[in-house]
Amino acid sequence: MMRFILFISIFVAQVFSDTFPTALGECTLEIYGGRVDDIPEIVQLIKDESVILVDELGEVNIRSYSVYITSNMEDFYEKSKGPVPEWGIALAKLNPDRAILKSPGLANISFIRMKEVIVHELNHIYMFRIPNYYTMPSWFKEGMAMAGSNEFSLLHKIEISKAHWRKQTIPLQRLRNMGIHSKGKIKLAYGESAAAVEALQYYYGEDTPLKILDDMRTGMEFYDALEAAINEEYIEFQIKFEIYLEENYNWVFLLRSAKYIYVILPIILVLGFLYRTHRNKLKLKQWEI
Repeated sequence: MMRFILFISIFVAQVFSDTFPTALGECTLEIYGGRVDDIPEIVQLIKDESVILVDELGEVNIRSYSVYITSNMEDFYEKSKGPVPEWGIALAKLNPDRAILKSPGLANISFIRMKEVIVHELNHIYMFRIPNYYTMPSWFKEGMAMAGSNEFSLLHKIEISKAHWRKQTIPLQRLRNMGIHSKGKIKLAYGESAAAVEALQYYYGEDTPLKILDDMRTGMEFYDALEAAINEEYIEFQIKFEIYLEENYNWVFLLRSAKYIYVILPIILVLGFLYRTHRNKLKLKQWEI
């Protein structure tokens, strides 16, 4: 009997849970196999990000949601309750609203990276509350989430540049559904999605995504809202997006081979070291004077 109680106690101790109010509704956070001292930081992150989303993108319906951080694949699939992409380390799902993440150990990422992923998935949970959400293409949903979590990195931009050089960029039409892309293409697909949102803002104004969301709140479907916001047909934006990639990701140092990155980076580091050494010598001379 004592062994059974001890087993139950150990099992329960491995699941940390907290429920708290946020600007998107009451959130239940469950961490499987995590550390109890991680919880306050994650709770505060969720609270802060939910306020930022509402402040920047507008009010949405409030309803409860959950965030699960799982420590094994069994829990990850159990909480997902449906298909999961082979490349996925996290996903957000409707009915009920929830974000399911692999823990840093399971996903082989840092704690800081996991916090970016949490912010990314909270962006999806926010979008769930926009009327006609189902009409949004993946490139807009993922592009907005990438912008909100500041995940659009140099690596994504390099991936776009390499694809542009090889004439293998993904047309906007094929970014309507992220699930069709393989693991080898997914970084490019996410990068282009972030670039598409940037292109919207570049050609039509910084508040264009917000205009689209506001029009959807009146009952418009996504593509009608987009055309109303940009005052052009969608095909015109598709053409401009290709031009945007051509003008912004046609990087000369990537045109020959990826190996040139490894040549250039050491040179930059050496130059930086020499500059810093020279600056320190000047400072020493000033002190001697």
